[in-house]
Amino acid sequence: MLATEPLGLSANQWQFLSKPDAYVEASTRSGRELVLESTRRQFLTAADILSRLNGSNGAERRRGLLLADDVGLGKTTVAALVAWVVASAGERRGIRILAPNDVMVRRWEEELLSHVEPLQKCAQHLEVRANLVKARRLNRLSAGTIQVVKHSYASSDFNLACDLLVVDEAHRAKGEGTAFSRALKRQKKHARRVLILTATPFSIRLEELIRMLTLIGAESAGGAVRTFSRALDDLYTGNTTRKQEDVATRLATKARAAVEALAGFVIRHGIDDLPAEQASFGARADWTVPVPAANLQEVELMVRMDRALRVARSDGSESLRATNDPRFHVGWRHFDEVREKLKSRTPQLAEPARAVVEGQLAAMRQLRARVGVHSKMAATGAVVKTAVERGDKVILFCHHHATAQELTVHLASVLPKVTPPSRPGVRDWRKAWERILAPAGSLDEESLRNTFIDWLCGDLIRARTGNWFGAAELAGDGLVAALEATPARHRLNTETIAAAAQRLYRTLLGSKSSRAILQAALDRPEVLPGGEGGSLVLGVCDPSEAEAEESLFIHNQQPDTVISVFNSPFGPDVLVVTDKLSEGIDLHRYCRCLIHYELDPSPIRTVQRNGRLRRVSSWASIIREPILYAYPAFRGTRDHRLVQIMKQRVDSFSLLLGGVQDFEIDDVGEADEKWRNEVVATAKARLTEAGGLLRAKEPKAL
Repeated sequence: MLATEPLGLSANQWQFLSKPDAYVEASTRSGRELVLESTRRQFLTAADILSRLNGSNGAERRRGLLLADDVGLGKTTVAALVAWVVASAGERRGIRILAPNDVMVRRWEEELLSHVEPLQKCAQHLEVRANLVKARRLNRLSAGTIQVVKHSYASSDFNLACDLLVVDEAHRAKGEGTAFSRALKRQKKHARRVLILTATPFSIRLEELIRMLTLIGAESAGGAVRTFSRALDDLYTGNTTRKQEDVATRLATKARAAVEALAGFVIRHGIDDLPAEQASFGARADWTVPVPAANLQEVELMVRMDRALRVARSDGSESLRATNDPRFHVGWRHFDEVREKLKSRTPQLAEPARAVVEGQLAAMRQLRARVGVHSKMAATGAVVKTAVERGDKVILFCHHHATAQELTVHLASVLPKVTPPSRPGVRDWRKAWERILAPAGSLDEESLRNTFIDWLCGDLIRARTGNWFGAAELAGDGLVAALEATPARHRLNTETIAAAAQRLYRTLLGSKSSRAILQAALDRPEVLPGGEGGSLVLGVCDPSEAEAEESLFIHNQQPDTVISVFNSPFGPDVLVVTDKLSEGIDLHRYCRCLIHYELDPSPIRTVQRNGRLRRVSSWASIIREPILYAYPAFRGTRDHRLVQIMKQRVDSFSLLLGGVQDFEIDDVGEADEKWRNEVVATAKARLTEAGGLLRAKEPKAL
């Protein structure tokens, strides 16, 4: 490992961080609206990180730090500011950023570039240029450059030598298995400083967290962290007949000791602990989906499937292992697929197993004909339909692709059909958009502009846009004026329809994958979300193989275009997604409604999902309505139990610094879970002040 030698920076080189007001103004002029209170906290955090990494302003010099702010607080923004200062000040140094996937690499690139113009105005002593950002290319670093690559590059033979290594979404180390951890351990000797970003420091497996602490030179905190981890394990796996007061006292004591040990190496803020910023995040509210209890026929279907699969498995059919698959409790598509698979395997079974399975299959066939649409899916569809009719966008998360497919198809069948008014005609709309969107500078870009205008003139977009200002009697100059003056989607929105279209067009052109989709849409308009033949709902999951359902799904592995369109007032109003979009993605610009249709067993995943909407300058804060989170539960099944436990554990998430464990529903008893919740509630009062020890500290002299 390299010695923690001085970086040679001067605190004067980040003096601009003491003037967030000027930076907000400069950003506004360059087209990026920032919230002053959030920018002030982010600047304070960046200054604290720089002081600790450099040993300035009375801070002890650190080899590395862990930034563990809540989801949605802007860890990427903070780290980007730190990266630009380290790269551009004094001797100019090389920075490497490891992001988990291609989508996040592109987001990092956008974030870094968004600071170029404001920094050029507010920190002229720094040498900040757009061409210093190098994304998706792994090579030797030139002075002052910032390289952004995927996590997987850490495992290459290439040495990640740099002055600052930034590891984003570090909890992904758990998902990467041990390879990523081994790679970081090997690479750490090549980085002079390390900055790790994760919203869930204690939700990483203990051995992973200890490796992270070792990476940043925080070995001294390891003992207290291990002790706290054992207390957490004891909470979730220990004897639940003990006195709650004793267990809560021990948990709180160990948690505080861990926080105190980490305070020099970890910075963490919680959204709910920042009252000055609450308005920009928006309030939260529970969203009720009235799912009826499972009826006798639905319960009988699941019981019969369980019985048939157990008999088939006992007869040696190893390909049919899952007997009580959680997907059976939230939809029928996977159930039907398994039923067909079982049917094809039945002739291979020996008697009497064959007769038993055949009897169960016959009964299931009759029951399925009577049951129809899954009760949870029907109830969710009704609630989503109401939300769309009142003008909201909705995102629904599923854990499995089969569930997401079925839900997408069902929503498409119940959402209102959009029919644009006959006036103004397509020709009038096209002329209006041609005047609003400036002509392109090349034939290639002119072709893309025409494709985008075609999309804006499609039935779905025209119908939605026209409803926002009543376009029936408008044409020519009047239509242009209305588009340029009318707020997009809501009267309290400051972005007009024309401005939103211009922003979306620039965003699509700025993305390589989105440009490719625009190009493809010239011949196949359906590939652009919300295009001709499109639907109000789009599934971002493995696409259905049914030809009739083809237009309801994204058919490529790059969701950038979908994200950009959903973050505009246009396009589909409903997204059904898997957890591929649960991390590092902004979905808050025009959406405030989120439904956890199907839950992952990990509370981390649920918290990450919620963070897609609760972010600075959320749509909820703009229209002054709360973010709505729904956890529909199919009562009378394991799905209901899963939802109950998940909501309780998510409530404990911030309190225990993310220290809540995954769980298997069959291993969690109701009485035991109630005991744990009461222990956590008792510990809460003792831990309220502990989290404050990890907040960014005001440097002694700036």
